[in-house]
Amino acid sequence: MVASAMGGATSKLLSLAGEVSDDPSLRELDKLLGTGECVSTSLLAMALRRLGVDAISLDGAQSGVVTDSRHFNATVRYVDTHRIVEELGAGRVVIAAGFQGRNPAGDVTTLGRGGSDTSAVVLAGALGATRCEICSDVDGVYSADPRVVAEARRIDSIGYDEMIEMAHHGASVLNPDAVRSARAHGVEIYSRSTFEPEKPGTLIHALHSDEPRVVGVASHDALLRLTVTADVERPAHELFDELGADDILSDHVDDDGRRHIAVPAERLPDPDAFAAAAGNRLSDQVHVDAACSSVSAIGFGVGTEERFRDTSRRYAREAGVGLRYDFAAEHSLTCVVAPDDTDRVMNLFHQGFECPVEEAA
Repeated sequence: MVASAMGGATSKLLSLAGEVSDDPSLRELDKLLGTGECVSTSLLAMALRRLGVDAISLDGAQSGVVTDSRHFNATVRYVDTHRIVEELGAGRVVIAAGFQGRNPAGDVTTLGRGGSDTSAVVLAGALGATRCEICSDVDGVYSADPRVVAEARRIDSIGYDEMIEMAHHGASVLNPDAVRSARAHGVEIYSRSTFEPEKPGTLIHALHSDEPRVVGVASHDALLRLTVTADVERPAHELFDELGADDILSDHVDDDGRRHIAVPAERLPDPDAFAAAAGNRLSDQVHVDAACSSVSAIGFGVGTEERFRDTSRRYAREAGVGLRYDFAAEHSLTCVVAPDDTDRVMNLFHQGFECPVEEAA
């Protein structure tokens, strides 16, 4: 099993870092934040042993999770399962610390927001498991955020590609890297409630549809939108890797030759510092706009059907919403709007596209 930090622990550690440094190094942040999972795994092992269950806790390095050298948003390269298999063979319950690993130099690295999901799926794949159950405070994946859309419904079954798009475009129930890893290893994910285990959850697996359809709506409440007037041909990751932006929501060139790059603010260690660094690095070649949000319709083939794009624009126009711009990928269609319009557009999309709910296979 994989455990994440206790509620509020990561925020408290980040607050402590802020008390001693205005610009903490990402290496030291990783070392600090990794202690949250170590606390919860150790306590869980103690609690199980008190109940007579032989259990042992392992941190990310002990679990064999090896990542690249990027701090704060590392990518898992491989897993050495030797220690885990050895402990399982001895009849112990292994409790691995989520959210963390080690780089080739032996330093602690963390896997970004929701990284414990990634840890669980990566370990499941490395150990040859066919399913990974992720238990949290929600009872599955919903067609929209129920706090924003009252009519949001739990989805019984959703495909890997659709779930990756849902997570990438703001649905926080699962980490997109976790779903990508599940797809690569053929591991089904079952998202369910920790506190209401009798409730059915959502199965994420290999699922395809012959007809384009919308299954859900997701949003990013805060985007940094960068309009670049030079270096148009350079890949976005080359422009912004050094600044800590590794989760780029969109990157396209408009009809006037201006390049628009949107980065979710919550995926940045320090959005304000990133915006300032981008401006300093690219000087007058970039304009940074922090006053925008995104709303995305997700589903098989949504981005390849012009009718979906026409419909979304009509919804925005009829609602009097100022549409900054829109863009599409194969399984998503996204509108960039003012933050004050986000909830209204989410409800319009959810109602207008009539998101279906599939029966679990």
